[in-house]
Amino acid sequence: MRLTCTLKKIAAATALVVASLGAASSAWADITASATTSGSASAYTLVARITPDAQYLGRGKLYFVMLHGSQIYVLSETRGFIPYTGGEPEAYRGITQATETITVPGWNTTAQAGAAIFVGFGTDVMDMINNGRFKQVATLPQAPAPTPTPTPTPTPPVVTNPYAAYSGNYLCISETGSSYTVSATITATQAVVDTSRILTIPDYTFNVPYSNIGTTGDRIYTNNAFPLRLVSVDTTAGARYPLALGYASNGSSTPRVFICSRR
Repeated sequence: MRLTCTLKKIAAATALVVASLGAASSAWADITASATTSGSASAYTLVARITPDAQYLGRGKLYFVMLHGSQIYVLSETRGFIPYTGGEPEAYRGITQATETITVPGWNTTAQAGAAIFVGFGTDVMDMINNGRFKQVATLPQAPAPTPTPTPTPTPPVVTNPYAAYSGNYLCISETGSSYTVSATITATQAVVDTSRILTIPDYTFNVPYSNIGTTGDRIYTNNAFPLRLVSVDTTAGARYPLALGYASNGSSTPRVFICSRR
């Protein structure tokens, strides 16, 4: 049971990056949409205006999507921001006017600094994506730098590689139960994995930069491009599978997933 749950967790992380890349590479239609913003990162107001095609009046839906790192959120008029976990996402609301306005006032965006904001419309989300009826209208501001403390703080000892403990040899198991040996070098900014003995993927090496902390707390390293290479490091003490790998050759391929234990 634990093996199955771990595989599903890593597969979901890989599929999420694949989905984000696929959406970002779709051809955009020339839809009429824009946004105005005001205020600081801690009290940010965004007003988006969208003019849907006439045939969607009374039968279509508006969508407000935030992409932050590898996580996608949708905004609902009644429920607020909702993490997207699969299936048909929540629409902001139905289309009732020739020009629609979405206002998000007094928004503390410091935890979502740099996130991309998209708006769009369609009969459902697949209609919106497949026909390019969406547009990026804003990028959330970076959080202001913290104010320096008036008194100096002691300089901490220099740690050259706090993740050296996760480097070494691993035994990796695939979705089908096949096992392969890999060697990994993990740092705070980079993951390098010798995958030459994994026969089911064409890459001999994964050399990927740090990307973000995943929803389960794992450190995610990925190249964010196809062919997609993903390395996940579980830093939980005593984790049975501290390393996991994901690979996808293109947006429509099934991701290959491997979970790895220390040798």
